[in-house]
Amino acid sequence: MLKVLEIENIAVIEKAAVQFDTGLNVLTGETGAGKSIVVDAINAILGERTSRELVRHGAPQAVVRAFFEGVDPAVQAVIGNLGLEPEADGSLVLYRRISAEGKSSCKINGAPCTVTMLRAVGEYPRSARLPNAAGPGGTCALCGYAGRE
Repeated sequence: MLKVLEIENIAVIEKAAVQFDTGLNVLTGETGAGKSIVVDAINAILGERTSRELVRHGAPQAVVRAFFEGVDPAVQAVIGNLGLEPEADGSLVLYRRISAEGKSSCKINGAPCTVTMLRAVGEYPRSARLPNAAGPGGTCALCGYAGRE
């Protein structure tokens, strides 16, 4: 389960941390409050395509960190198959830095990795995937983490 999402220099957000709890977590707010920025950050940390436009104007880079607990053993197996060491306690830390030039550097549990490796951890296998997010009208895998299918 995603526990904490840390965002630095993404769009108009200089620095923020979003904490998630067991059950359904809902992002609400007025237009322009930053809901879509949080969704973009989650998608970025799960290996989705990003661009340098995501980096806050004037900042040299943007950073997203995600801390997970209770990661499914199937996801831990994917991490092992990538040649990385899964944490014995079921935790997972994902990191992605996006430079103002558009280049990324990524880490899984502190080990350097590629965006493709982040994507593999974020999407496989589908039944045990890490949470993703969708915009209005889209489906959202977070519902499974709320005890609803």
